[in-house]
Formats: sequence, C-alpha cells, structure tokens
Amino acid sequence: MLHPLLGYYRQSDRETADWHIKWALEHGVSFFAFDYYSQGGSQMLEDALDVLLRSRFTSQFRFCLTWCNEGPPDRMTAEELDRFGDLVIARYLKHPSYLRLNGKPVVMLLNGYNFVAGLGVEGAREAFAALEAKCVAAGLPGMHLVFGHGGIQNAQALDDSRAAGVQAFSLYNFPYIGTSFTGPGQPGAEAPYADLVVRGEELWQHWRNVTGGNFWPTVMPGWDRRPWTKDQDLVRTGSTPALFAQALRAARQHVNRDRIVMIEAWNEWGEGSVLEPSVEHGFAYLDQVRQVFCPGAGPHRDLSPATTGQRAPVFDFELPAVDTWRFSRSLEGWERANTTEPAVTAGALVVTSTTADPALLSPPTYLRCAEYSRVSIRLRAAVPADSAATTATGQFFWSTVERATTDATGVKFAVALDGQWHQYVLELSGVPTWAGTTDRVRLDPVDLSGVTVMVDEVRLLRR
Repeated sequence: MLHPLLGYYRQSDRETADWHIKWALEHGVSFFAFDYYSQGGSQMLEDALDVLLRSRFTSQFRFCLTWCNEGPPDRMTAEELDRFGDLVIARYLKHPSYLRLNGKPVVMLLNGYNFVAGLGVEGAREAFAALEAKCVAAGLPGMHLVFGHGGIQNAQALDDSRAAGVQAFSLYNFPYIGTSFTGPGQPGAEAPYADLVVRGEELWQHWRNVTGGNFWPTVMPGWDRRPWTKDQDLVRTGSTPALFAQALRAARQHVNRDRIVMIEAWNEWGEGSVLEPSVEHGFAYLDQVRQVFCPGAGPHRDLSPATTGQRAPVFDFELPAVDTWRFSRSLEGWERANTTEPAVTAGALVVTSTTADPALLSPPTYLRCAEYSRVSIRLRAAVPADSAATTATGQFFWSTVERATTDATGVKFAVALDGQWHQYVLELSGVPTWAGTTDRVRLDPVDLSGVTVMVDEVRLLRR
C-alpha cells in the first residue's frame, strides 16, 4: 500500500492544492477531473475542489467536474439534472480555469446513461438541452457532454446516448477486466497489473471503434483497495513505472478526437490507483507522464517540501483508541441496524430488534489485539409476554485494518431472555483472527426479532 509524499494532508489546505498543481503542471498533466457528489440539490465532499480555486497556480491549470450521479435510473430525473445545473454553472463552469473544448465547458457524468434509461431518449435529450440552455443563458456557448461507460452494455445504449446529446465517452476505470470479480465483497484475490495493461488497450480499441473516435482512453497506475475493502477485493500486483509507461504509450496511440487521455487517478490512496508522488515510488510514475507526453521538455528537478526545506502541509492526528463504552449519557458514537431507534435510558443503550439480525456498531477504534484477551458485555434482553423463547444467540464481531468483518472474525454466546442483567465474558485470545489492529467492533445482541435489549457496558479486557 502507498503513502503520500506530502504526508497525511488536509485536502482543504491551499498549500496542498499548490503542491498538487505544481507537480501536475511540471509533468504534463493539464487538468484534474474532480469527482463531484450531488443529490437532490445538495453537494458533498467538495473541499478539495473549492480549495483548488484559491491556489496560487489556478490560473495556469484547468479543472472539470465528473458528476458521480450514483443511483438507479428512476432517480435520474429532469429535476435532478436541473438542480445540478443550478449548483455548478455559476460556481464552477463559468470559472476562467474550467476545462473547455471548442469554448464549451466539459460536463462529465459518471452514469450518464441512467438518465437515458430513466427518461427515455427523447426525455433525456430534452433534459440535457435544458441544461445546455442554462449554460447559454449564463453566457457560455453551450456544454460538451461526456458519459462514463456505466450502464452502456450494447450498441443500442450507445446509439441512444448519442441521440440524447452525448459528445464523447470515457472509462472511469476497469480494474476487474479479465477476472471473475465484479466488485468488492468477494474474498480477496490477485491478478497481474501486466494483464491490466494488455486488457486496457483492447478495451480502448473496442470503444474507439464503436464510438467513431469519440472516446477518452483511461490509464490506471494500479489497483489495491485494501484500505477501503480490506481482504474482500481484487489486488493488481506487479505494477511498475515501466509497465505504466507502456500503458501511457499505448493510450497515446489511441488518442481521441478531443486529444484527451485520462489517468485514474491522481490521489485515490484508498484504491491504490495513484499518480501523486508517494513515499514508496517518489516521482517515478509521474515522471513517466512527462516522458511520454512531453518528450521535448528537457531535464528537470523534482521538488518537494523535503527538498526545499518548506513545511509540508501535514495533518497531524491521533487515531481513536477506545476500549470501553458505558453509555452513561449518550450513544457514544454507536450506530445500529435492524433495530428501533436507539435510546439511552438509565445509563444503558436500549433497542428492540426488528429482524433476526440486529446489529450495534461501534465508532472507529484502533486497538492492538495482542493487548486484549477478552471482552465483557453486560446486557439484559426480554421478549414479549406471548413469546416462549428463553434463550437467543449473540455474537461479538470485530474488523481490523486488514480484515473485514466475517463469521470468522467473531465469537458467539448464549443470551438469556429473562429480562435480567447478565455479564457475558468472551474469550478472544484463542481466535486466530483476533490479531493485528482493530478498526471497529460490533455486537449482534440476539438472533430474534422483537427482543428488547439494554446494553450497560461493552469493555475489552487487557491481558
């Protein structure tokens, strides 16, 4: 796994944006396509985007939006597109540094076809025309609409997208191509990065042909989502700067009519697909971009805060390490699933299970498993008067920074349903998966619906 050369930084710091833009410009990266999240007229996770607009180098750089319009087609309405336009046209699309093609601002929709699927070709065409009309009313010459490949599974979908007004297509990424993986949630496996390079070029050739050249090829530096998905995803192994350069050279041969090659991504540290300089590789990957796309640029020197003596925009923080929760006055950050709304009554967390799989999830807590041998849980559980059940099965789970929660990362215990307080002390030290560093714990107090549970304390006991 990789770590940023800048150290852990705040994406909202201007110094962070300054270093990112400086490095990008010096190595042939001319714009950032920011993942943009908006739903129902609200926006989120826009800190890094907004701070770019305050960078000292913004006037020399370009940016655009990739609207991550996630959700089913029935949520992709004309009203949703209209709200999106209200949010972004004045604030971003009119900015002098916004990316434009033939004078028109580029608008990328990750799942643009969902509008076509939900509204039909004519409905989507009218909705996109209305958005473009808003751009024109704001003084822009229109918009350049780009669809991600999401949902486009056949030639008809491609033709329908064109008919709705799309001008180009792109691939966000393609980490699972040539494998049996369809996404995170499957037991972890490995596949070679070298195969990804070969498969990627085959994919670009296909899309270039079916779109008549209206396609933006995407190159991936790697893929390792263990920071997000732990051991429940595919890892691409063997990525090297030389193989990455091979992929870049191939992409240059498949350059599109818009003369754009995308790289996914600048700083997806949680997905191991990173172009930004890292502790492990320095500028090795970024230098390949410069060599492939700027061959006549001449020698240069890669500078960083460490080489210039400047302060790195490091965000110093301490990870939470809580091992006891008593719920004296609050939920203490715990969340629930398949229960009634939790409450704190007389110093206890109180819920009623609404299915046979209720769960109580702790806030993040980073504890060294080797320092703890048992967990103590004090709770009482009661069933309705018309129930004959006398016992249930509870489970205590954990996840670690490397391992996701599964049946193997838990211990079961019998829970009395007599409405009395009981102290349950569970042995953890003998469980093989109780190892490494936790990031959360979870309590499934019973395996029955309609049980009222009061949890007085959850406490991990040191050795």
